[in-house]
Amino acid sequence: MLKILYATQYTDSNAQSNVSSIAFAGTVVGQLFFGYLSDHWSRANALLVSTVILIIFAALGAGSYGGGTPSGVFAALTAYRFLLGIGIGGEYPAGSVACAESTGELKAGHRNRWFIFSTNFAIDMGFVVSSLVPMIVVLATGENHLRAAWRICLGLGVIPPLSLLYLRIKLKEPEE
Repeated sequence: MLKILYATQYTDSNAQSNVSSIAFAGTVVGQLFFGYLSDHWSRANALLVSTVILIIFAALGAGSYGGGTPSGVFAALTAYRFLLGIGIGGEYPAGSVACAESTGELKAGHRNRWFIFSTNFAIDMGFVVSSLVPMIVVLATGENHLRAAWRICLGLGVIPPLSLLYLRIKLKEPEE
């Protein structure tokens, strides 16, 4: 969408590669930081902090302004996506370990099913949904409203972590 809207301003700048790949760099930083944090502080608190980071920077990414210039928008979007990546990275070490510890309290024979459902299946379902959402949003808004469509697509990224916020607040450390 950005390529269509901003044409050469987007394609001739570093923004095209930065915007699409910077979240992965943030994810690696988040995995390292939150892996350490969850081991030395608290898994439940690390998950809560990463969820708050996801909510804040998904919303800021959707509202990227950057002074109103295309290069400013690209710079703001790149920065917010990097910080969003840190929140995404925080979900991996804290979430997987917390899930593994919590499934240890379930009846034998059912643990693996719920662990896989809560981790791998959720990630894979997210990949499918993230491919369908932009298509549906563009169909709903029309191709003449791509400025709104790309912001709506990014703004919808606030909903999954926002839906988990209450659960993360109430999450207690397992007995183990």
